[in-house]
Amino acid sequence: MEAFIRCYPPSLPTGTTHVWYVMRGDDLVVDTQNPAEPLPGTSQAPTSITISKHFPLGTQGNVSVHAATVDPDCELSEGLQTVNLRNLMNHPGIRQEVVMAGSYAKELIEFQTMTKYCSRCAAPYRAIPNTWGLRCDPCKHEVFPPVSPAIIVLIHDGDRVLLTTKVGWGNRYSLVAGFSEPGESFEACVAREVREEVGVEVSTIRYVGSQCWPFPHQVMVGFLAQYKSGDIHMDAEELADAKWFDRGDMPAIPPSTAISGQILDIWLHGDAQKDMIVGFDYQDYR
Repeated sequence: MEAFIRCYPPSLPTGTTHVWYVMRGDDLVVDTQNPAEPLPGTSQAPTSITISKHFPLGTQGNVSVHAATVDPDCELSEGLQTVNLRNLMNHPGIRQEVVMAGSYAKELIEFQTMTKYCSRCAAPYRAIPNTWGLRCDPCKHEVFPPVSPAIIVLIHDGDRVLLTTKVGWGNRYSLVAGFSEPGESFEACVAREVREEVGVEVSTIRYVGSQCWPFPHQVMVGFLAQYKSGDIHMDAEELADAKWFDRGDMPAIPPSTAISGQILDIWLHGDAQKDMIVGFDYQDYR
């Protein structure tokens, strides 16, 4: 994947080909025949829809990447449809470039459209040049697009893994996850979330990789952790079930487009005892 070079107002992308991530509310507008790709267009707008606001994102190779909004009640022309970004991220074969840019577009648009007035003095914000930040001139308060870090961890013990599920997930199980708290390292967060959600203790906590998760603005920080001690005592307010599964008898699990599915693939097909994997390339483990 080529490097994505971000740009900030008033700068514009420099590629000669243009693609557009167009949001209508929380959904992405896509071509019905090619729903896993952004819309084509020019430097000014996508070719198939009238936009209301433009957000230049950056350049990837020779491709200029743009985001835009349309009015929530606008009618889509024939050949266009909306798709929930979470569903799109689970689309078979979706490119990581699309996941990254679509996530960036959703988070940026949400911040820019929802953040109008200073939370301290209620004066209007103005844009800070060369960033996506906003500044309140009367009280000098500045805000930037928020990012909320959360851990997600696979708890392994030999050939078994501890998985959890929530109400509404059906027969699908996934990993323990939760937000980091003030004054807490990611490793401490892993140990605390595991203890709070499933009641066991873990050791040998090792970083695997991370993934933007724009619902609304998380970055999921992935770990492997060795089971240490304790019986499962599930937090019934958070979870519907938590149990051990053998490697050869796994339930339905998340797709490999999600970091939870990627970490599970590493454990299922790789070696959970490897040295720390920093900034992993998931393709190396398939």
